[in-house]
Amino acid sequence: MRGILLLLVSLHGSALAQTTEELIANLRSPIVKTRLEAARKLGERRQREAAEPLAHVLRTDARADVRREAARALGLIKDETTVPALLAALSDAHREVRLAAILALVSFYIETNIEFITAERRGWQVLNPFLSTHEATIVEPETNVDERIIQGLLRVAQSDGDLGVRHAAIRALGVLRATTVVPQLGRLFVGHSALRVELLKTFMKLGDPRAGPYLIPFLNDSNADVRKSALIAVGLLRIAEAVPKLIEVFERPRDEETARLALEALARIGDRAAEKIFLQNLEHPLAERRRFAAEGLARLGDTTYVERISRLRLQERDRRVQLAHAFALYRLGRREFLEAIFQELDGRHHAQAASYLLEVEPENLYPFLQRGSLRARQAVVEALGRIGSREAIEYLKPLLRAEDPVLVNAANLAIQRIERRERAKSVPPEPRTRPRRVGKPTEADGEDAFRVRTSLGRGSRESR
Repeated sequence: MRGILLLLVSLHGSALAQTTEELIANLRSPIVKTRLEAARKLGERRQREAAEPLAHVLRTDARADVRREAARALGLIKDETTVPALLAALSDAHREVRLAAILALVSFYIETNIEFITAERRGWQVLNPFLSTHEATIVEPETNVDERIIQGLLRVAQSDGDLGVRHAAIRALGVLRATTVVPQLGRLFVGHSALRVELLKTFMKLGDPRAGPYLIPFLNDSNADVRKSALIAVGLLRIAEAVPKLIEVFERPRDEETARLALEALARIGDRAAEKIFLQNLEHPLAERRRFAAEGLARLGDTTYVERISRLRLQERDRRVQLAHAFALYRLGRREFLEAIFQELDGRHHAQAASYLLEVEPENLYPFLQRGSLRARQAVVEALGRIGSREAIEYLKPLLRAEDPVLVNAANLAIQRIERRERAKSVPPEPRTRPRRVGKPTEADGEDAFRVRTSLGRGSRESR
């Protein structure tokens, strides 16, 4: 009896462990469930020989859900020969297939945390006011993305009949750093009010100041989401041309949040025209206003304010404002206050302190690589990866022998970022770089190598 059971278990296991050849054959099965399962498993295996059969399914299968699964699988396999099939799928009759094709094309370059591209967003609460172009869901700055993909996504953003699909294409262009199409995206502001918030968020990601002229008209828009997004965007992009309008918005705001965001944008830009506003708000009852006033003076660089800021710092009780004072004093020549910023990397306001490190002279950060907590040192390494030159590499290399693997990996990534940036300075970019096929990821492959987990709605029922 035991032998019979073992035999049955063995036979069952063999049935489950289908070969790639069997799965490819199953893509032509008359049974929909079999085709779906085959496409899913072939994607998980990431085997190149499955690419063309899956592309054929994407082009020809009568079922939208099967075509959708084929698109997902191709995004995992990443064979450049299937890009034309995925681009064609951007025009599929069913929205879920078009959405899957968008995610698949993005997956050729990054797989981590991209599900938001096709998520439904509602209201102001979904916008992260601290959005950075360096967040995880965006490709590295020096990544050359296939221009066919950029142009395909742009066409969807411009003309797809489904608003949700257009939103997804706009987000995808942000993730892929599609700075070459900033003018085309900017023109979508006219007559497409439903797209404006997504366009503004994408411009934040792209970090390209050429977006400025398209943002300024919306700084005092009657739509709160558009207005707030535009205010954040001009600050993040440091659009100096926006300063007169920002001052106007600040002085006659629709509400306190609008005034605060306008002040924050002015502080990020650090223009002399806003100096009076910064001084007026240094001792404002609201802590956030005091913070942004100090940051604005920091970026003006006028050392005549050192004494006043030092005095106010001694009187200040709010830790965020104290931190802004330390940043201002550092920027105004008091280098010893960098220590206060470094100490806060272990505190409640880590993100604020870490953002200041991106405006520190790289050589001032080198001593902090060898002391402090893991969290603090990791933030310093991250900052050097963003702002450091080739000189910084020599200071980062010893961390490749650190005991903590998190610190080792952070240093390795920082060094790679600096090297890519330095190479980009001396080598002209290629006109087109096709996506490179990536094999099945391992734990050592880093943050962009994990599987995509999409969550798309099922299409309408169709006959087999």
